Amino acid sequence: MQVLLTGAPRFELHNAINYIDIESCKKGSRPSLALYQLASMIREEHEVHVLDPAVSDFQPQELDLMGKGGRYVLDALRFPALEKSISNIDVVGISATSFEWFLAKIMAERIKEKDPDLPIIAGGVHATIADEYILKSSRVDYVVRGEGEKTLPELLRSLQDGAILSSIDGVSYRRNGTIVRNNDRRPMTVEEMEELPLPAFDLMPSNLFGKLTLETSRGCRFDCSFCSLLFRGLWRGLGPEAVLKRVEHAVSFASKLYGDRRAIHFVDATFVADAKRAEAIFGGLKELDLGGLRVAFEGRINEMSNPTILKHCKDIPIDFVVIGIESGYDRGLRKIRKGITTKSIERFGSMARELSSCFRYGFIIGFPWETKEDCMNTIAFADRMVSKYGGLAVVGWYQLYPGSKIWNDRMQYGINDGWELFDSLHLRSQEFRSKITPKLTDEDILGIDTQIDKYNLIRVINNRDHCEGESATSSIYTPTDGYFLSKMGGFIDKTQPYFDSQAKLFSLDWT
Repeated sequence: MQVLLTGAPRFELHNAINYIDIESCKKGSRPSLALYQLASMIREEHEVHVLDPAVSDFQPQELDLMGKGGRYVLDALRFPALEKSISNIDVVGISATSFEWFLAKIMAERIKEKDPDLPIIAGGVHATIADEYILKSSRVDYVVRGEGEKTLPELLRSLQDGAILSSIDGVSYRRNGTIVRNNDRRPMTVEEMEELPLPAFDLMPSNLFGKLTLETSRGCRFDCSFCSLLFRGLWRGLGPEAVLKRVEHAVSFASKLYGDRRAIHFVDATFVADAKRAEAIFGGLKELDLGGLRVAFEGRINEMSNPTILKHCKDIPIDFVVIGIESGYDRGLRKIRKGITTKSIERFGSMARELSSCFRYGFIIGFPWETKEDCMNTIAFADRMVSKYGGLAVVGWYQLYPGSKIWNDRMQYGINDGWELFDSLHLRSQEFRSKITPKLTDEDILGIDTQIDKYNLIRVINNRDHCEGESATSSIYTPTDGYFLSKMGGFIDKTQPYFDSQAKLFSLDWT
């Protein structure tokens, strides 16, 4: 069969979401790893075409997004490249994060307008946890839940042969007007993950991305209340030899990258969860010819505080290390179940001062229970970390991730909305901000902004500044506003992303 794999475009919001901007977030961004991983899984049986979301050519600037009653009118959106690409295609696979789902839904509508009988498969975190709603409310025909590397090939084989679908684990679909959810597919073992074919980076467009993405593990041993990672509590790490093989594969495609600061970004939720494994990988990286590529990854405070890990970081070309701190006060850290304290955070800052230029500390303000004082405490702590220990601190407004504990408990915070939230841009509006964080008034939010300015910190706001590459806040928590905090002065490189939990899982499972 002729199979097209694609995803919803990434974008920025400007002028209080009066228009969507996609062009400013193309150059220097990163490819959606799982598009190329899944392409490698099915290319032996099918002719695979990848329409990378970064090459989307829709022009939303021309749209009036504000409709009656504050709803957002998106029905006029067109996707010319997608609509052209479906000619002679037998199946289309689409992925999107929760915050881009509204685009994927419209993409499915456009496909069905052109060819009502063309099967559409949705995958990723959002599709996994909202499968029944998606099948009821969109033109999607099938949903691949969870890890798609085995489910997608089986589904395509059955569609090609006209076979029944009931034996395929991890698939949801409509049958005679009823939603059918087959059994969940068990998570792959480490051995199965190591046997996966290498990503089909040969299908990746050239001179568009500044980074290549790789995964070396899946899941996380922790269960933070704001996180929507599917495999919380289940961490699986590839062996060092398998990781280094993937690195060598990625390096062989370095010529496709754009810009002077090129890198390999490990999209793991936590790259250093197993210290001995991480040390072996770092040792191997030192011996490899990385072709001028640098290395980026994410680690937790309690794991990065290992002196041996820090020593290894001095010996390899680090692009940046993302460290999610999230809350700047101990009560908040307990509330989100982060498993660290402000004391342990500062202890790490002191230990790692020599490497401080590598670190991007992530913070979140505006959790549903937070007051203005709580937000101010987090901002003050972010300022203290940057001032005392160096590095960069990135602060984003909290967004409600489906699948997280906070999402499941949302009604106790007065948030009665359901899956329909992700069918529009409403959840990114200032109006919804007051619903997510009901203890903050508009005056409080203004005061928080003023405090950030008082610290003389760099602030990147969607309605004022455009990104040259990928916004460092667009993939953090997809906030309405986001901030770079730095004591370094001047504007920092805005192509350095900080990845949210869903983006990471998407790179693992589907997009």
